Amino acid sequence: MSMLDHLAATNSTRQITVAHGDYSPATHAFRSDLEQLVAKLGNAQAAVWYEVPDGEWPTERTGFVDLGGPSIPADATAYLCGPLPFLRAVRGQLLALGLAPEAIHYEVFGPDLWLLRQ
Repeated sequence: MSMLDHLAATNSTRQITVAHGDYSPATHAFRSDLEQLVAKLGNAQAAVWYEVPDGEWPTERTGFVDLGGPSIPADATAYLCGPLPFLRAVRGQLLALGLAPEAIHYEVFGPDLWLLRQ
């Protein structure tokens, strides 16, 4: 969110795709902030997936993040954050889309961290 906030504050003109996966709209942290920041950026789009959506929700955005839908250019730079299973799945999708491994940056957080220390 802080990177997106910076891009909005500096009126970035770069193409931005925000892909977010969450359990449900009720558990989606900073949901309204995400919507507001994306709206401020002329070349930004948000793609959100919910495992358990509330009410009407597109079938292609139900379940886990699937980067086959949003247009992600092969020369993109990706910034990922989340638990290890999410990072592995999304990184694999980005590599399959043609992104170079060095163009994929990530930060691990979540309940899986303690497994790394055992």
